Amino acid sequence: MLGPRGMYEWVIARTRYVDAIFECASSAGFVQVLLLGAGFDSRAIRFQSAMRRLSIFELDAATTQNAKIEQFRKRSIGIPDNLRFVAINFEKENLGQRLQEAGFIQGAKTLVLMEGVLQYLAPDAVYATLETIMDHVGNGSWLVFDYAHASALRGEGGGRDERQVTKKLAGFRESWQFGLAEKEVEPLLAKFGFKLLDLKHPRDLEEAYFKDARGRIVGHVNNTQSIIMAERR
Repeated sequence: MLGPRGMYEWVIARTRYVDAIFECASSAGFVQVLLLGAGFDSRAIRFQSAMRRLSIFELDAATTQNAKIEQFRKRSIGIPDNLRFVAINFEKENLGQRLQEAGFIQGAKTLVLMEGVLQYLAPDAVYATLETIMDHVGNGSWLVFDYAHASALRGEGGGRDERQVTKKLAGFRESWQFGLAEKEVEPLLAKFGFKLLDLKHPRDLEEAYFKDARGRIVGHVNNTQSIIMAERR
């Protein structure tokens, strides 16, 4: 096993879910896309034809971005003109200031993606990030992020999935710092000006992406995380 049980399926499901939203943005009146902690996300390349009229901002550590750009170069993958890499140290630099310097249009209709980000931030950093997003995107903007279940952080409900995730993270000298119970999701979003549009739990993702032709579930999605989509109101 290369990773915790069901984590490969979780990543597949999360990618498909976000891909569908990303595709919708090109025809839903969005002006720009913001990917926080973009890592090796390839959507600006994979969907460049549909997204060519939108400005796409990828924020991450300089070392990660440089490694990504080098991989594009090695594979002769051209970087679209509308893609802007914004290097940032999230712990030391001001997110709002870096966005402004990069040409981000404050108040515009924006698709914001954060995959595998909030789990690793301290609560204060999560709240500061959401506050900055609230202050910089316009009404009708979409926010998509995944989060760890609070019960998994407390060691209360993940079973084998939880134990394997904890062990794997420890091997990388990391840990999850932020999680939510389902009842906390909507109040958190409301605090920062967003309304919940969709919430997918692991079982929902299994139903959506891992059913065979006879309607049987054929893949297990790791049960320690969920994903949401919300709208700025």
